[in-house]
Amino acid sequence: MIVEKVPEEIVMNLFSTRYFDSVRKKTEEIARKMGFDDEQIFDLALVVDEAYVNAIEHGAEGKTETELEIKFLIYDDKLEVSIKDCGRGFDMNKVEVPDDLRSITSTRGRGLGLMKLLTDEFSMESKPGCGTTVKFSKYI
Repeated sequence: MIVEKVPEEIVMNLFSTRYFDSVRKKTEEIARKMGFDDEQIFDLALVVDEAYVNAIEHGAEGKTETELEIKFLIYDDKLEVSIKDCGRGFDMNKVEVPDDLRSITSTRGRGLGLMKLLTDEFSMESKPGCGTTVKFSKYI
């Protein structure tokens, strides 16, 4: 019988949009302790930054007070992060996550593509009226 090790869980429940630096520092601290190299730490921090900014911009809709949950699951060989907002959500059928950022001609709309390209696993769930959750993993 194989018993899977339960990951360590760190949860940040935020009720304001002003914790950008704290979220970045926590991401870097966790990744460094896990043994990720400097380039991987940079990539992880960038992905968390993008997801956090999207949650604020689209989920909080410009309000300074909103509920966000950032969850870090720490495994022996990977870091799994989810960022959940309580915004109005959207129809997933109307969003395309690009595989190649060179095809984007706008200065906006690169965040989801960056998240997908810089992680090993990426998913997003959203429904109108139910908020959005972005989830990704990076292996050491």
